[in-house]
Amino acid sequence: MIAALFFDRVKLQDVYTDWRIVAGFALACLGAANWMIGLSRTQQYSQIINAASHVSLGTEYRSFDELDAGAGGAVLEPLTARQRQVSYATARMDFYHATFLMGRLLVLVGLLIGFWGFIAVIRTDTRRALRRASGPPPDAMRPG
Repeated sequence: MIAALFFDRVKLQDVYTDWRIVAGFALACLGAANWMIGLSRTQQYSQIINAASHVSLGTEYRSFDELDAGAGGAVLEPLTARQRQVSYATARMDFYHATFLMGRLLVLVGLLIGFWGFIAVIRTDTRRALRRASGPPPDAMRPG
């Protein structure tokens, strides 16, 4: 019943031409996508990090005497391949965690802006209806 009253007065054009409603909808959609992608990727990289933490990372320490000229720069490379993979996974998890949090924020802001837009459209329509209901002023009816 309330929806019927609302849609009898407010035209669809009023809804989709209000910039606040359109911007709120766009922000909410963008935020929802970021939220879902951030959540899934954060969980994915968290599992990689947890799996790597259960495996003991053996660090090979060699003295300078044991390193020969053909070591290929092992002295300059402090991380093993597994440690490098965990480091990259941690960085990616941090990025996707920020994406997840920003998605939640965008959804909230989008819903607030959309709500503000709907309130503005309803207020405008109510003013229009009150002007129509009050009719023309009495002086306008007299021939003059």
